[in-house]
Amino acid sequence: MTSHRARKKNYSASVLDMSNVRAEGFFLKDESYCTFDLPPYFSFKAILKKTDKLLKKVPLSNFQKSDPKEADRINHVILTNKDGKYSWRPMQLIHPALYVSLVKKITEVNSWKKLNKRFAFFSKNSRIRCLSIPAETKGKDAAGQVSNWWQEVEQKSIELSLEYEYIAHADITNCYGSIYTHSIAWAIHGQKWAKRHRQPGHLGNDIDRHLQAMNFGQTNGIPQGSALMNFVAEIVLGYSDLILSLKLKGHGVCDYRILRFRDDYRIFVNQPKDGEEILKCLSETMHALGMKLHPSKTGLSREVIRQSIKPDKLSWICRKHSEKDIQNNCSLSMRFRKSILTRAAY
Repeated sequence: MTSHRARKKNYSASVLDMSNVRAEGFFLKDESYCTFDLPPYFSFKAILKKTDKLLKKVPLSNFQKSDPKEADRINHVILTNKDGKYSWRPMQLIHPALYVSLVKKITEVNSWKKLNKRFAFFSKNSRIRCLSIPAETKGKDAAGQVSNWWQEVEQKSIELSLEYEYIAHADITNCYGSIYTHSIAWAIHGQKWAKRHRQPGHLGNDIDRHLQAMNFGQTNGIPQGSALMNFVAEIVLGYSDLILSLKLKGHGVCDYRILRFRDDYRIFVNQPKDGEEILKCLSETMHALGMKLHPSKTGLSREVIRQSIKPDKLSWICRKHSEKDIQNNCSLSMRFRKSILTRAAY
């Protein structure tokens, strides 16, 4: 990973480049609270603003009559469909009180400094780059993420195809639903230290408790559908980048580049054995964190350029060319027919 500085003109700032106050404002935006598509008449500005005002005066615990993690369905779950068939994905509108409380915890001055230091530590290996830290854009944040995918992932992949002979793909199965909430404390404080200090008052434990409160006390899975949860996921995934880096160093693998966009990995190597070794080490890393790679989305290929572009985009490009050819053929056919009719008239 490299620095998370905003590198493209459509980005005003990565969240890690913001002050703690600005980061708090970013996470409390309507668009950050809900990142999936809803009809335009849905707005959460008022409730987020009111909740923020209340929690500025007193902590959430003052309003609790019972432990939130004892309440089932505290969040609102909406199933969304990715492919129009059977790929259903649960998106969640987090209870506003829990959401705002967690934002405030993460963006406290000392907490924000600690998180920035950890992300800087995760990114020491320049051969592994994370390209999915939430960022505020000049336009719509969602549109900015799509633009960032094209500019940073696909364009960079094509550049790396000139340097590397092989590309490996890997994807985590049900990433958000598999994240072990205790691993957040491991990522922030170190695994050994976190296991010896489980009491409240430490940032990782406080984040963990918020997440359990959102999920009926469960320690597996975090809600999907907000910029805040994308950031929390990056804490664990950044930690996994660090573990993977250390493993590869121990195995003597050094000729590689990895681009990661959330749970999607693109691994560039010049030797197939290096690609296989990296995939093995990545699988071991995920297993240690309670996750696993998707077998049907993991593999090694020599078609670096072709594999650098998502299949749905390739399909779209082919379809556009096909439609253009059909239009050209129809146009030629009409001109030919018109020519025949004109001659017949004479």
